[in-house]
Amino acid sequence: MVRLLVIVALCQWTITGRCDERIWLNARVNGETTRLIFDSGASRLILFRKSAERLGLKITGPSADFKPAPGQVAMGMTEECELTLFGTGSKSRFGVVEVPNYVGMEMDGVVGWQPIRKNIFQIDAVEQTLRPLDAVPEEAKTWVELRVLKGADILTLEVRGAKRERMTILVDTGSDRGVSLQPKKWREWKAAHSDEPTTLNASYMPATGLVVSEEGWAKELSFGQLTVTDVPVTEANSAEAALARYEATFGLAALKRMDFIVDGRKGIAYFKPKKTPAPACEHNRLGAVFVPRDAESDDLVAHVVAGSPAEEAGIGNGDVLLKIADLDVTRWRTDPTVLPLSRFWQEPAGIRLRLTIRRGNGTVETTILLRNILPPSAD
Repeated sequence: MVRLLVIVALCQWTITGRCDERIWLNARVNGETTRLIFDSGASRLILFRKSAERLGLKITGPSADFKPAPGQVAMGMTEECELTLFGTGSKSRFGVVEVPNYVGMEMDGVVGWQPIRKNIFQIDAVEQTLRPLDAVPEEAKTWVELRVLKGADILTLEVRGAKRERMTILVDTGSDRGVSLQPKKWREWKAAHSDEPTTLNASYMPATGLVVSEEGWAKELSFGQLTVTDVPVTEANSAEAALARYEATFGLAALKRMDFIVDGRKGIAYFKPKKTPAPACEHNRLGAVFVPRDAESDDLVAHVVAGSPAEEAGIGNGDVLLKIADLDVTRWRTDPTVLPLSRFWQEPAGIRLRLTIRRGNGTVETTILLRNILPPSAD
């Protein structure tokens, strides 16, 4: 068996966030249309096992006794196949991973950073496009320039702090988040904005599993010579925070606030922050998520943020979700119509949700009034 070890710890696929926000690629595998996204937080080409099997690809490894190091994931590998991107075909192999069905993946896999790192391209997070360029436009050469770390497995930028110290920023186009801050910076931000409301997100990472995180709204964040305004902000996960000189990660919601071009040939990224008003922020208007305790659990257990519509309606941490109106969510493993639950939490403000929960040995029914929690659409 092949012992294939691929660093994909920073692939972060949101379960309760802005699920339709992806950079979709026009891709074909062995001539068959394949739903791939550009995920610069992944290191390579990846297919999910069900998709690889649907495409009829032979999968090898990894060996059952192989134990990856922290921040790494053991994967299988497909046979060689023909991958067509941007109208150009090439012989390629995909890493193969399995994801829990509660993640609710709507894509077949991802194109990571390594396959495109030597190209010039523009990322437009608003239009959700990756556009190859023949050369860097002259106008972009007047923008903020950051060095792209050529030896990094994922798209990593270097910034200089106030004392000229080196810091790194990750760019993760597979995540719909705004800016994820390293834990110390997140605690400082939270302390300075303790009166501002927050909500919750849930996401899945192959190396760390399920992650529930708090999300707020930042009017301005500065990283050396680069300033970002009006973005969602959250705490980075443990895999990101463990990286050397790590400062932050930019997801798609952050990239919406800037023009962004990468010259992979010269190792330079060009940024132009946008000064236009921020678009409305789609977010979890419930202020709670219901997720399984672990990969084997069937119960969808509540995590609730203080001051949220969920808490005000009496939902508490540890409650188990049974129904949304008449929808029996306990069938989430077998009924494909149940997931994703995020479609309910992202309904417009003013919508009322009737939830039935289990608490201890009894059941409770409550009605929750959704409201806007994060600016710029806050009440």
